[in-house]
Amino acid sequence: MLADNKITKQIEAYIEYKQSLGYKLKIESQELRRFTKYTREIEHSGSITVDLAMQWASLDGSLSRWYMARRLETLHTFAKYAASIDPQAQVPQTGVFGKCHGRVTPYIYTEEEILRLMKESANLFSPDGIRCLTVSIALGLLWSTGIRVSELVNLKVKDVNFRERHLYIKNTKFHKDRLVPMHQTVLEQLKNYNLKLKDKLPGRSEDHFFFVTSYGRQFNLRAFEYAFQQLRPCLMPVGESNWYRRPPRLYDVRHSFACRTILKWLESGEDVNQKIYLLSVYMGHVKPADTYWYLTSTPELLSLASGKFEIRYGKELQPDE
Repeated sequence: MLADNKITKQIEAYIEYKQSLGYKLKIESQELRRFTKYTREIEHSGSITVDLAMQWASLDGSLSRWYMARRLETLHTFAKYAASIDPQAQVPQTGVFGKCHGRVTPYIYTEEEILRLMKESANLFSPDGIRCLTVSIALGLLWSTGIRVSELVNLKVKDVNFRERHLYIKNTKFHKDRLVPMHQTVLEQLKNYNLKLKDKLPGRSEDHFFFVTSYGRQFNLRAFEYAFQQLRPCLMPVGESNWYRRPPRLYDVRHSFACRTILKWLESGEDVNQKIYLLSVYMGHVKPADTYWYLTSTPELLSLASGKFEIRYGKELQPDE
């Protein structure tokens, strides 16, 4: 039955084609394979149709409109590919369920809050002390470099160059490699962390993960996010249920890095329009527009921006006497 299902064969060919171009297609491929499973369950062996796409996108009444919009967009992208090789394929239009891309307002941390999280990590359950140490140092590295959480947990010992003072981030988003320079104070913290782990884990080598958790196990993304959930209440004294907005996320540290960098440049009189290209490269973005996504109108940034606007145009906007 699998071999007779046209959509299944087309979707597998589409996934292979996209991956050959360098796209990872993790979430999209999962959704598309759920769709193929649905077509087999209802014994649909023909091409994709608008009605079929709409049925699957809104199949579960408990789904949010945002998720239904994402499902429909995924099918829309595939259907355009299918229509190029299959005259019977129909392309569903997006927008029926509203927008599927929305920017979540990030939580911009202060330095005091990051230090509070790092201090709170000492209270995490850690039978050999490694987990507490790792979470604290990992948070500090995120704050000081703005690298992605996934990049941090995938660092190997050999990727931390103590002599030349940089991180080697390899095969990251968009299959790109880059070097991330570090301040000397950051380097010293990483050195101390590495030395402590060598004492606790004698067999540690250059090919091991730099960040590990209890008993030397890999400190993966799930482990970091779970640990952060245990720490987060220290930032929400009223409790998460009474919190006035979306709870702080681990990924928001990267947003905070971008905003903090722009703020420092503005305060020192730097040309932000020119230096944004440096920040874009440092953060591993393809273009500055991707970096703008990380900027948020904090009170400090708005105050500086309005002050500069007033200095430049204030006199012109004064009413005639």
